[in-house]
Amino acid sequence: MVRQLDGGAMLAWAATWLSESLQCMFYLVPPERLALTKGQKVPNLVAKHGFGMFLLMIATEIGVGTVVAEKSLYRFNDMLASISSGTCQQLVVALMSKFADPKAAYRLVNDTCRLVDFDVKGKPLATWICLFLGMDLAYYWAHRSMHELHTGWAAHSAHHSGEDYNLATALRQGALQPMMTWIFSLPLALVFPAESILIHTQLNTLYQFWIHTELCGRLGILEYVFNTPFHHRMHHRPPGNCNYGGVLIIWDRLFSTYEAETERLDYFGLAQPAGTFNAVELNLQHWRKMGRFHLLRGGCFWHLLRSSVSKRAHHKFLWTPSQLLHKYAAMLEDKSSWSLPEKEVRPKYRGADLQLIGKAAAIAMYLGGFVCLQRAEPADQRAKLQLLCAAAGGFTWLQALGDFLDKGYHSWLGGKVFLAAALTALDSGVFGWMPRA
Repeated sequence: MVRQLDGGAMLAWAATWLSESLQCMFYLVPPERLALTKGQKVPNLVAKHGFGMFLLMIATEIGVGTVVAEKSLYRFNDMLASISSGTCQQLVVALMSKFADPKAAYRLVNDTCRLVDFDVKGKPLATWICLFLGMDLAYYWAHRSMHELHTGWAAHSAHHSGEDYNLATALRQGALQPMMTWIFSLPLALVFPAESILIHTQLNTLYQFWIHTELCGRLGILEYVFNTPFHHRMHHRPPGNCNYGGVLIIWDRLFSTYEAETERLDYFGLAQPAGTFNAVELNLQHWRKMGRFHLLRGGCFWHLLRSSVSKRAHHKFLWTPSQLLHKYAAMLEDKSSWSLPEKEVRPKYRGADLQLIGKAAAIAMYLGGFVCLQRAEPADQRAKLQLLCAAAGGFTWLQALGDFLDKGYHSWLGGKVFLAAALTALDSGVFGWMPRA
């Protein structure tokens, strides 16, 4: 009887969690739960619901791709590189929350420059509508700027480096991107408390996970309002300077940055392939390209600084509301938008050919980095030196993993693994050198 009750309670908990998680993933959380006032705790929806749903949806995509579509949508090296990139970004976020927290900027603006004392509790629906639209418009301009400016592209290009297009690609995030995107949503703090803004930021991010899949074709009338895989695949097809919206596609149509997918192609990634599965290297590549370019041309530091804020993609500032009424172009050759591409447009980077033992070793290296992330994430509970030690251990694990995915075992790998293990042990206080704060 006890087992039945326990089983029933677990089933009820799982059903509740799944229902709430789906609401978070598709921006369907009731407005009353999002109307947070100053001083209220902001729930970590990514940790509570996102991580579990990421794994569940990736597993579902693998199953559907294998059984129904009869196509393997994942490659081990590419998938682990994507997950590593997301971990790399979270390590940077942990460091930011300790040393330069954007949340403080929202609170400062709201405390000192507030234009309206808006009652978010009394008007939850109006708050939801304003922040839903305001956050997504801010994301559109942040995203567009990251493609237009070299500095933004250096922070964002890691996300576009994946040559496979699957849900794991959504996790392939630029480590430095969070340092830039928050600036565009800062004006919202002139009206709304930081807490309400921050929870909408999470929902805007979670929604964008599901649009990274090849399994979904056109969705009819929904395509005219919401961002979907049909729209976002064009954003990941080189050169990818289009379809910048997060939740809504209307911004791209209003500002004339929209391109429709009329042909299903297995053609994703950077115009010049990254040629690596190393998450750390992916985040440094464009910075190095800018530096090499100026060194070869005899440029000085100020030239490099000026070029970093120069444009790499150009869009005219156009306001075209009439585009909202235009129908999308039909698929070429009368093929269904749900038909998966038949062959690769260009050969994909393969990296090392890892066998079962090699894959197990790669997973073990990733888990080392993940442990460091778990140690780093409660940044407010860690001394700065301890946090730096945990982050250094995480980055070293990910660097070693990237080398292994690219080249397999080589002479330098053992040293990197030893250093990563030493930093992890040091941070964990195994030897009692660095007790927790």
